[in-house]
Amino acid sequence: MNRGWYWRLGLVLASIVAAFAVLWPNIPKVSTPWARQHIPFRLNEGLDIRGGARLSYDVQIGQAIGERRNRQIEDVREQLARDFRIHRGQDRLTPDEVTQLAQRVTLTALSNNRQFAVRFRDAADVSKITSDFLSRRGLVRVSSSGSTVVLSLRQEEVTQLEDTAVRQAVETITNRVDELAIKETSITARGETIVVEVPGQNESEFNRIRDIIRRTARLEFKILDDESTVLQDITSGRVPQGVTAPTDHPTPPSLPEGISLQSEPTTAGRGRNVMASFLYATGADARQKLQTYLDAIRPFIPEGRQILMGKADRAQNAAPGSPESWRTYTVFSVAQVDGSMISDAQVALDPQDNHPYVQLQFNRRGAEVFDRVTNENVKKRFAIVLDERVNSAPVIRQRISGGNASITLGADDPQSVLREANELMVVLRAGALPAPLSEGKQDYIGPTLGSDTIRNAQHAMLVGIGLVLAFMAIYYGAAGWIANSAVLVNLLMQLAALALFGATITLPGLAGLALTVGMSVDNNVLINERIREELHAGKSIRAAVDAGYNHAFTAIFDGHVTTFISGVVLLQYGTGPVKGFAVTLLIGIIANLFTGVFATRVVFDWLVRGLKVKRLLGVAAQKA
Repeated sequence: MNRGWYWRLGLVLASIVAAFAVLWPNIPKVSTPWARQHIPFRLNEGLDIRGGARLSYDVQIGQAIGERRNRQIEDVREQLARDFRIHRGQDRLTPDEVTQLAQRVTLTALSNNRQFAVRFRDAADVSKITSDFLSRRGLVRVSSSGSTVVLSLRQEEVTQLEDTAVRQAVETITNRVDELAIKETSITARGETIVVEVPGQNESEFNRIRDIIRRTARLEFKILDDESTVLQDITSGRVPQGVTAPTDHPTPPSLPEGISLQSEPTTAGRGRNVMASFLYATGADARQKLQTYLDAIRPFIPEGRQILMGKADRAQNAAPGSPESWRTYTVFSVAQVDGSMISDAQVALDPQDNHPYVQLQFNRRGAEVFDRVTNENVKKRFAIVLDERVNSAPVIRQRISGGNASITLGADDPQSVLREANELMVVLRAGALPAPLSEGKQDYIGPTLGSDTIRNAQHAMLVGIGLVLAFMAIYYGAAGWIANSAVLVNLLMQLAALALFGATITLPGLAGLALTVGMSVDNNVLINERIREELHAGKSIRAAVDAGYNHAFTAIFDGHVTTFISGVVLLQYGTGPVKGFAVTLLIGIIANLFTGVFATRVVFDWLVRGLKVKRLLGVAAQKA
C-alpha cells in the first residue's frame, strides 16, 4: 500500500473517533459522568417531539430610536448647562442645575422619534448650536426659526441602531434564560421577531419565563421634587409657570372621576418639611385610568420634570384580593444613577422580618456617583424607577458609601415577593433590553406525535434500517458490508455535526436525516453496480474498482450538487421546520460524499491492493 492510502485511512479513522467523542455524552448507556461534564455538545429535542412553548416577540425598534433620541437630549442639555456656566465637570446635572437651565433653554421631544426641539429664551443663544457641536454628537440640524432649532439623529446612527437592536435583544434574552439555568432553549431572530422555544410541559414555568423575557428592565434612580406645585396648578386648570401651553389645548384637562389630588408630609432637604402633592387612584382600572390622565397632561409638565406612577402602599385593614391602588411621584427627569452602573444583583432576606429584597452592587463609577448624589440630597426622597414605574421612594437618611443599595418589593405574601425578587435579580444581572418587546404568538405545544407514536416510529425506523442493511449484506456480500458500515458512519457523523452546532432535532429534521441516509445507500448501489459491470466486461478487480468509482462519481456528484442547491435555498428563505429540514439535508450531503465515496474507496483499495482478493461482488477476476 502507498503512503497516500495510509493518510486517507488516518483521516477516516480520525473523523470517526472525533464524531463519536462529540456524540458520546448524548448516548445514555455509553456516556459517563466525565463525558457529560467535560464535553459540552448536545442534541436537543424539538418541541414537536418533546413538547414545550414557542414564544415570539417583536422588537420595537421605533421606541429604541426614541430612547436614543432621549439620551441625546440629556447630552445636549448637559453641554448647554456647561456652556451657560451653570454646570461644571462631567457629572450629571443636579436638580437645581436643571431648574436654572430651564430658565434659559428648554428641550422637547417631537412626535418624530428621531427629532427634538431646542427653544432658547434669547434668540442670540442659537449660535451655541454649532456644526462642531452637532457633529460630535451625531446630530443634524433639521430647521431653525427664531429662537428654536430642530435637531435630529443622523440617518447613519438610526440605521446602525436598527441593525443592532435585534442582535442585542437576542443576546440579552439569552443571558436571562441562562440565568434561569434552563437547558436546551432555542432563541432565534427572524427579521425583527425573536422566537424563543422552551422544551418541557410546565405551563406555569413558561409564564414565568415569558414575564422575565418581556421586561425591559430599565433601572433608574431619580430625586423627587416634593416642593413642586405642578399637580396643584394642573388640577386647578392653571398652566404651570414656565410652560408654554399647546395651541390646540390651552388649558389642562380636568381631573377625571376616580382620581383625587392628595398630599403627604415629607422632607425636601435638611430642615425643610413640606406637604408633597400626588394623584391617587384605586379600583379595578386604577392604573389605566391614571396613566391615561398622565398622558393627557404631559404637555403641561415643566422642563426637567416627570410625573411617574407607582403602586400605593396597601392599607393595613385592606381585605385580601382587594383592588390595587396607584399614585404619582413628581421627579426630576435626569436620572442620577441608572442600571448601567450596576455590576451585580442578589436576593437577600431582611434579618428583622425575613422579608426578601434585592441587594444591588454598583461598579466603581456607580459607587462614586451614588456616594456623591446621596451626600448632596440628604433628607430628600430618592425614587427607584424600574421600566418607568416607581418601585419605592425612600428618604435618604444619610450619605450612602460602599457601592450598595437595595430594592424592596412591597408587602405581599413572602412567596410572591420572593418570586418577584428572583425575577428582578435575573433581569438586572442580564441587563436591560435595547428596545421594548411586544408579545406575538404564544403557543404551548404537546409532543406532536405522542409517546406511543414516537415509540412505534422508532421501532419502524429500526426495522427499516435493519431490512436495508440485511439486503445490502446478502446481495453484495463483502461490498454490502462495506456499504452498511458507510451508512452507519454517515449517520454517526450527521448526528455528531448536529450536536456540535447545538442543533435541535425536529420531525422535519429527522425526515432530512432519513433522506440523506437513503441517498447514502443509493451511492453505494451505484458504485457496486458499476464495479460489477466492469468485472463482467473482463477487467481486473483493481481496474474494475477504479473504473467503477470514476464513472459513478459523476452521477453521484451531480445528484448531490442539485440537492445541495435546493437545501441552500430552503435554508436561506425557509423558517422553522423548513429550516430544520434544510440544515440536516446539507449536513447529510457533505457526510454522504465523505463516507459513500471517500471512506468506502479506502476500504476497497485495501481489499484489492492489500489483500488482493480474487473475487468481488460475486464475480471472479478474469485478469490479474
